[in-house]
Amino acid sequence: MQDFGSIPYEVVLEKQNFFPAGRTTGVSIAAIKCLLVFGLYNDFRTKEVSLSLSQIEDITGCSKPMVIEGIKQLCSHGIVTKVDQGKTNVKGKYIINFPSKRFTKIPYSFLVYALKLFPNKGVTALVALKAYLILLKFRQNGTNHTEISYIGFAKYGINLRHLSKALAILISSNYISISKQYNSDEKVYNKSCNNYKVLHFPIIIYTHNNIDSGDSSGST
Repeated sequence: MQDFGSIPYEVVLEKQNFFPAGRTTGVSIAAIKCLLVFGLYNDFRTKEVSLSLSQIEDITGCSKPMVIEGIKQLCSHGIVTKVDQGKTNVKGKYIINFPSKRFTKIPYSFLVYALKLFPNKGVTALVALKAYLILLKFRQNGTNHTEISYIGFAKYGINLRHLSKALAILISSNYISISKQYNSDEKVYNKSCNNYKVLHFPIIIYTHNNIDSGDSSGST
């Protein structure tokens, strides 16, 4: 089984909010979930994905109408292109558009089973998914660690009023955890602010002849 999927590095940008809240909160949640599904199943070379709406429903836990709207949102921003196959194909074909060679890794074995259980409603759930994309993007190569401050989250369009509860959802759903640092004076581990673990990534132990080939092209 594969270890990870991939989504465009440029999905998270400082001055571009692809997944707004408000009236489109539910659609934005569906769009992020659909993006993650496409990232899990895209062909690494061609970036093509072939899935039926029913399959996407099953993996995302979203209703068919929300899946359709979520895909429309991805297409409207140029993140995904839907390939016209006429009306005879049960499975739809999509292409994830990668603007550069950089990509963000997403954990396969966890998301393919857990994504359907993540909440589909509410601004807190949306903020949680957006925060997850940010943590994935800035994960340190070959590790499961990400370091980012609340101000850093805000730069990427995160509403700080909802961030604490959003992170709590990610933690309780086993997507992330708070990193701990050893306090040699007190001989205990303390939670470290602004340091997170993005769970379910295989950890790579580097040697002089061992590199993470996926990261060699500028991925994270």
